[in-house]
Amino acid sequence: MAPPPPAPARFPFWTEEKLRVADTDQNGHVNNGAIGAFCEAGRAEVIQAVLGSLREGPVAMVVARVEIDYLREVHYPGRVRIGTAVTRIGRSSVALDQALFLDGACFATSAAVLVAIDRQSRQPVALTPALRAGFEALSPAGEMAA
Repeated sequence: MAPPPPAPARFPFWTEEKLRVADTDQNGHVNNGAIGAFCEAGRAEVIQAVLGSLREGPVAMVVARVEIDYLREVHYPGRVRIGTAVTRIGRSSVALDQALFLDGACFATSAAVLVAIDRQSRQPVALTPALRAGFEALSPAGEMAA
């Protein structure tokens, strides 16, 4: 049996996206590709909040791993709420958990690992103390792994 969907209170960071007709497939439900794009939008908002820019500065965050669990079908129209929490901070990486909600019900969860890289060399770099603090602020109390 699958674990119960996470509660919204677990996620300290939120963003919202509007469902579009183009997000649906021939079965009339929101396509898995669109769900991945909603997760990406949530991750981008977190990176923007912590780094201050997606395209400027010496450090970029790149996706090293993503997994998505689809919990139930969803249909157009609506607004998707994307909750994000930082669950682990490493030397140069950050793990995120996300949950997607429509009308208060969770329909998908995602886990991702982001890696900090130097924009010039494209090689992994250690998170600065400021970046580490920014990501720590987005961790649910008492849940972050070392």
